[in-house]
Amino acid sequence: MPVINEEEKKMRLKLLVSVFAVLVAVFAVFDVALAQTTFRWKGVATSRPLPQFALWTGLAEELEKRTKGQVKLDMMSLPELGLTGFELVRVTRAGLVDVADVILAYVAGEVPILEAVDLPGLYPDLETSIKAHISFLQAAKKYADKLGGVVLGGYIWPHQVIFSRKPIRSPADLKGLKIRVYGAGQTEFARAFGAEPVPITFAEVYTALERGTVDAAFTGTYPGYALKWYEVTKYMVDLNHGPNSGVLVVSKRSWDKLTPELQGMLRKLGEEFSEKAWELGRKNTKEGIDKNVTKGMEWIPMNAVMAAAVREALTKHILPGWVTRAGPDAKPIFNQYLAPHTGITVP
Repeated sequence: MPVINEEEKKMRLKLLVSVFAVLVAVFAVFDVALAQTTFRWKGVATSRPLPQFALWTGLAEELEKRTKGQVKLDMMSLPELGLTGFELVRVTRAGLVDVADVILAYVAGEVPILEAVDLPGLYPDLETSIKAHISFLQAAKKYADKLGGVVLGGYIWPHQVIFSRKPIRSPADLKGLKIRVYGAGQTEFARAFGAEPVPITFAEVYTALERGTVDAAFTGTYPGYALKWYEVTKYMVDLNHGPNSGVLVVSKRSWDKLTPELQGMLRKLGEEFSEKAWELGRKNTKEGIDKNVTKGMEWIPMNAVMAAAVREALTKHILPGWVTRAGPDAKPIFNQYLAPHTGITVP
């Protein structure tokens, strides 16, 4: 075995140190490259004419600003992409979009337990419903995997009402009406009053009302104004539905590519998104009523007879139907997050 003298040892040590220094430099450059990786994300939200769309464009602006250009988000609307909103869970899970505006009632067929917060007739007033939606956002986060990603925030649409071609002043006036619905709870609501539920995507409702394919349609006070439903209906009817909700979902595939620092930044943005969103829903409710009235619509408020009928429909048909669809988790989820705000418990 050859003997290595001291001079050779020193030479080899210098070489080893040099190689190590080069490797450190290479990996440092590699780490910087990783840290500077940019992501061009695709996002989809419901409709550009609605005030809620500004929540998503604002999110995109803040995301690019706070990540210093590492994450750029391009927002599109459902109609622009040829989507309805009902398929967003599958689209998000597949990673075809990175950020999704998931309306819980739209995906009730796939995740029925999350429809609970939007069942018609649950809340005595708007402020109570907002508290319930804030609480229920934690439940939505528990089922985030079923929504195709990570739930970062929530929002509400304005109070949901019926835009109708015919006056609805009593429960009897609902019988026989063809009513556009977009969730299982609304379907059961319509059937409880002898109406015919007709599922139609939001973008197609104006034409359906104009042609008489439907007599009336559920939506929020302001969305109906923004889509000019006052041109094809005469009455806006309060049936104590409450607002409807959506959640901000980031695809799991997209989320897992982010550094912990970027994930933390996104969580913070989700909290800020939600705070703005609750207030926007509150503000849009009254604005929607006022703006439609200025366009010649008649506002028909809730009366005692209708309120009693809605409550009966809720307790006898809508809530039991949801419990059956939602399965064994229905009772604990409802009683933990919603019972304190509704005065109702699931036995």
